[in-house]
Amino acid sequence: MHSSAFLWLSELSDEQAYEFLDEVIQAAHDAGTHTAFLHTLDVLVGQYAPSPTLPHGVMP
Repeated sequence: MHSSAFLWLSELSDEQAYEFLDEVIQAAHDAGTHTAFLHTLDVLVGQYAPSPTLPHGVMP
């Protein structure tokens, strides 16, 4: 699946991508406030997005 908002989404299987998007939709429905939704979105992206790789020699 290709996404311009979540560039890493194409690295997931279709099943994982749809699961992530379903959770995003559910979070938007359940959140109640924009801030709560953004927090939940950050958590979901942290769970699904691959860890970024740093250039050689760069320490986190």
